[in-house]
Amino acid sequence: MKPTQFLEFGSFRSGHRLQWWNLLALFEMDSLPIAEESVTMLIMHSILQYGPRTMDGSSIYNSWCSEAHEQLFEDHFIDELVTRLDRRLDDCELNWQNELVLVIVTIITMRILTICNSTRQNKIVDLAIKCRRIGEKWIDLISKNIQTISSSAFNEIEILRLKLVIVGISCILTFSTNSDRIHYLLSSNEHIVSLLKSATTIHDNIILNKNQSNMSTFVRNIMRYSERILVMIQPTIAKFLQETSYQSFNDFAAIYWAVIRSKGTMNGEWKKRKQDSYDGWYDCLYESRIISIDCIRGTFLVDGMTIGFLPEKITKNELFVRVFDDHIFEVQLAESPKTYI
Repeated sequence: MKPTQFLEFGSFRSGHRLQWWNLLALFEMDSLPIAEESVTMLIMHSILQYGPRTMDGSSIYNSWCSEAHEQLFEDHFIDELVTRLDRRLDDCELNWQNELVLVIVTIITMRILTICNSTRQNKIVDLAIKCRRIGEKWIDLISKNIQTISSSAFNEIEILRLKLVIVGISCILTFSTNSDRIHYLLSSNEHIVSLLKSATTIHDNIILNKNQSNMSTFVRNIMRYSERILVMIQPTIAKFLQETSYQSFNDFAAIYWAVIRSKGTMNGEWKKRKQDSYDGWYDCLYESRIISIDCIRGTFLVDGMTIGFLPEKITKNELFVRVFDDHIFEVQLAESPKTYI
């Protein structure tokens, strides 16, 4: 960091009542590089920490809100902050290299949505959907970029896979609001398909990335945070799926598995595996195959076997290890049981 940035970093948390004002100034003056992990962590800590309560009961705001976040009840302040967040999204939309910018803008947006007045919730929902749309666009762009790189360029591919994981997490973060407002972001087949795309992107690229050591503690922490979000919204997902006859799962399976994609559509009969409302597993009998989806871990199985890469019982086989060592093959499950192409 430059000396001026170091001073800005040190003074950002100059008092709990000033944190949101400091954040507004940061975006207005562009005084800190929010694409860096240290700055992202600083902002996350400041906006997610609860902070002290007003002890004398003199606050004009809701009694449950601490002094640190009272600015989020001021509509004019929200308007100013949302304008700057929206502008930052526009600036970075065409540059998928700045995945941490998308993460922090998404986290700020969802924090605002959780607290703000109902008079501003529609504006914040639109911003959250914009974050999600950009994340989905970046996942497609990075995935296409990986396909153009030589398979021998391991380091470059691993960097891109880590970016896919982080962008997938940012998409999951767009579902992190309270139960009173989650229906604005999780109420259509498109929303469910988006969630499944993000969860499977995270799951698959963690497995395909051979070097797990390049994942920082920060990324591991936000990954755990995203898993918690997915657990908390499972009752909402289960209710919606029942009401729509699981059409979202049929749509997603037709996108994810090449065998169904070649046929165009799928009309399977899905069932929730357990009665536990927070369990994410669902199963479906499709022709003679059993398809399973875990909405929390992002796992997609056909007859208990993975899609996109070989299952562990093959890769851990002594003969496979002797011939291929730890090489990871990207594959698709074929129509015949237990065969890959």
